[in-house]
Amino acid sequence: MVRINIADYINDLSNSKFEAKSFEEIKKDLEELYEDHIFLEEIEKSNFFAPKTSMYIDNDTFVQTGLLISEIKEKQEISGRLSSLSYSIGWLKTGVLIKDENIVSKAIKSIMKNDYSSISKIVSELNFMKNRLGKLKNLHTKLLDKNMLSLDIRILMQQEFESKHEKLNELHNKQKNILLNLSSIFVKLTKETMLKKRNK
Repeated sequence: MVRINIADYINDLSNSKFEAKSFEEIKKDLEELYEDHIFLEEIEKSNFFAPKTSMYIDNDTFVQTGLLISEIKEKQEISGRLSSLSYSIGWLKTGVLIKDENIVSKAIKSIMKNDYSSISKIVSELNFMKNRLGKLKNLHTKLLDKNMLSLDIRILMQQEFESKHEKLNELHNKQKNILLNLSSIFVKLTKETMLKKRNK
């Protein structure tokens, strides 16, 4: 797993282009993410796996595609990680509001170091998903380039793949935008905490 420098990541936020939203708006976006999970559950229902198509696909390509799709499906857990991070951000927000240093300290520790929902963990998971989406696209392109399938089946598979790949990219972008917003809120809250400490 790639180690991520959180300080560098947070500093890069100022240069990142994303749709800035309030904490309440982000919580609504998180709820909507789970609606996309229905699509993830149906991703294997594709013409690629239909007998009339799979009989023309070599075993190695068939297995690789199945593994990639399984790995992508597992990444629906990213939404759960984001929800957990959102809870910690809300906890930090409360701690800052009531000026409770103990809550603030515990919330920051969770946001930075939690094995399940720290910022670095979610960044790593999103990068992994993006990598697998790229591999799936390359594998599909190579398959169609081999001309093993009839033209009508190739067109059908291409249209189906482009539609599903677009939805997967949309899901990834939604998750990334939520993470960037939560991270931005985290930065603002920690800066606010530091200023309060200096002014004591």
